[in-house]
Amino acid sequence: GALAALTGSAGGLAHAVQPSDAKEASGGKLNPWKRGATPALLAQTMDGRKVTLKDYLGKPLILNFWASYCGPCRLEMPAFNMLMDLYSDKGLRVLGVNHGEMPARIQQFLKAVPFNGDVLLDRSQTQMKAWNAYALPTSFLIDAKGQVRWWHVGEIDWTEWDAQDKLQRLVDA
Repeated sequence: GALAALTGSAGGLAHAVQPSDAKEASGGKLNPWKRGATPALLAQTMDGRKVTLKDYLGKPLILNFWASYCGPCRLEMPAFNMLMDLYSDKGLRVLGVNHGEMPARIQQFLKAVPFNGDVLLDRSQTQMKAWNAYALPTSFLIDAKGQVRWWHVGEIDWTEWDAQDKLQRLVDA
């Protein structure tokens, strides 16, 4: 519809090459991760320091692939800030892995859309593929031991009961 055209969400999903389990990974609900081991993450902080998932072990995480030109990504940023506040006592962190953009563009975006999580860069644009994410945004819920528990392709309503239930289970694990 008009809203999908405005946000670009329908086109992004419709024309992407989708893995066979893509349908189950979208649709507004977080779906169980059935792909075994957690993929490796190789990214950089905004100041150029290389990081991996090991740098974040011990805390529950949401790993989110995003870009400044992605309308649904923009809409999710305030929700991630709310979730980090809501689960701050459990140490929830959100890792926002930017897909291929220059740091200057990201900084400009963050002035307009504040984000309190960790902004990571994937200038090589290899990480989305490594995680089998084929559209922006894609989110992964990772427990404190570093294992992906749930994932979702596309925008999600993080205030919805199902998402809150799974987040509560994640932070309590």
